[in-house]
Amino acid sequence: MRKLFTLFVAVIISTIFSTAIGEAASVTHHIGFQDQLLDFSEIKVINEDTKVPLEEIAAHLDIPFEIEKGITYIRKNGIEISYSDTSHTTFKDGAAIDRAPIVKVDGKLFVSVDYIASEIGYKVKSFEKQKTQRIYKEDWAHMSHTNFEIYLNQLLNKKQPSPATSKANVYITFDDGPNKFTAINNSILKKYNAKATFFFLGKHMKKNATIIQSVVKDGHYIGTHSMTHDKNKVYLSSKSFIDEMIEGTKLIKKMTGKDAKLVRTPYGSKPHITTAMKDELVTNGFKLWDWDVDSNDWKYTDKEANKIVQNVQVGVEKAYKSGDRDIIILLHDRSQTTKALPTIIEWLQKEGYTLKTYEPDHHIIQNFLRDTTL
Repeated sequence: MRKLFTLFVAVIISTIFSTAIGEAASVTHHIGFQDQLLDFSEIKVINEDTKVPLEEIAAHLDIPFEIEKGITYIRKNGIEISYSDTSHTTFKDGAAIDRAPIVKVDGKLFVSVDYIASEIGYKVKSFEKQKTQRIYKEDWAHMSHTNFEIYLNQLLNKKQPSPATSKANVYITFDDGPNKFTAINNSILKKYNAKATFFFLGKHMKKNATIIQSVVKDGHYIGTHSMTHDKNKVYLSSKSFIDEMIEGTKLIKKMTGKDAKLVRTPYGSKPHITTAMKDELVTNGFKLWDWDVDSNDWKYTDKEANKIVQNVQVGVEKAYKSGDRDIIILLHDRSQTTKALPTIIEWLQKEGYTLKTYEPDHHIIQNFLRDTTL
């Protein structure tokens, strides 16, 4: 009886202790820094205080720290914060702190987001509905809290689970066509009953009208990839930039009858697009897609097509594990890509992904500028 009572007490104490320091495991929390979300291996909520791995947030916020004889030191902006492994106490400038902003869990140090941010000169804004804390500085350029909340809603919606029949949506995209490989890629897609999105160069379009019509007929979306793909011309000025995009979409309209407001800029949006160029896109009603997964297909020969497949598989799995449910893959209309494409499609379909084309009425935000208006 005494043993049973002792066991009961132990269970109760264990439960209380676990509740006191445990993580609200059923709740997903996110940490933002300026205009982006940060990636952490773990986020714990301990006593209603959000904590993240010290080593990881130190890397994100450029916080120097070092460990000497069981004591961890953080020194920045003339402040010294330390944590003792022996006493499990946090100190500021040598004085013990009543609360526990730094704790050790399973051998790893976690630090309070609110505490570390405020101590090194940042502010923290909470977005309760999105379960997100945003670290920011007033004197640094950043989007307003209102726009950041819009960005959060759209980004987190992108991470919502797909219907039970699909793991996630995948958007295969092809740059640099139309050309003879566009026709081959289109035939492969048709064979597998798969959809894709093509970003065409204006300089190739006029001499490939038949290929363009086939792509449209088979239900794929066509966006512009500029007229010339010449970095020196496209990014010369905001006027030359928007002229390339407008001219490209006008050509698509003329040759297909379709309005094309989705663009992919040569070499990706960052760091090439300036604020003025971005403003021109918004003013003219354009949307912008970069990508989640870069196949790097342009690097390889036909004989190395398996490397393209591997890049896609690794990239898609990483995106899916991060919570991404609308995954955009970058490919090109090239010979080596046509070699890799059947295996890529077969793998995606076998793994339970749904291959889709771009849908203007259900625009997905994916740009390296992290701009919610695009």
